[in-house]
Amino acid sequence: MVLACAAHTSSVAPAAPSGWPRHWFQQEPLLERQHDRLEALLDSLIQQHRQPLPCAQLAVTDQAEQLACRRLLWDLRLHLRLEERWLDAAGALCPGHCGGHQEAARAALAQFCQGSGSRRARLAWLQELHAWFAAHRRGPDAMAYALARQRCGAEAAAIA
Repeated sequence: MVLACAAHTSSVAPAAPSGWPRHWFQQEPLLERQHDRLEALLDSLIQQHRQPLPCAQLAVTDQAEQLACRRLLWDLRLHLRLEERWLDAAGALCPGHCGGHQEAARAALAQFCQGSGSRRARLAWLQELHAWFAAHRRGPDAMAYALARQRCGAEAAAIA
């Protein structure tokens, strides 16, 4: 969709929900901040799961950690959907990237469900998810974001 990229088409672009950026040059920083927050949350959860707990705190802390991991899954899925929507609008979402998101989200949920009752299993899951997320951010996301910048920048320059 060309309208999502063009910087000077506010009069013809469809109305965006209040507060949502319409153009890639505004969307990319928001997605990067989401990446940063997700990575920080992963780091924090990994550190929490590495800390030994006294038996008296185990049940309460375990439940809190499970809830935090569920929130991580929710935030990750929302981020992936938003990223797909905006990359698609910028003409930079390939089927492989989208498929990679779907596969990673499915695997993350399945692995969390399998190991959610064990702190050790959750730690392994968090570490694996962190590795995927970091590699995906540096690889497929970086390439798609660069393509979106290139396409949207060229379209904005052509309009100006």
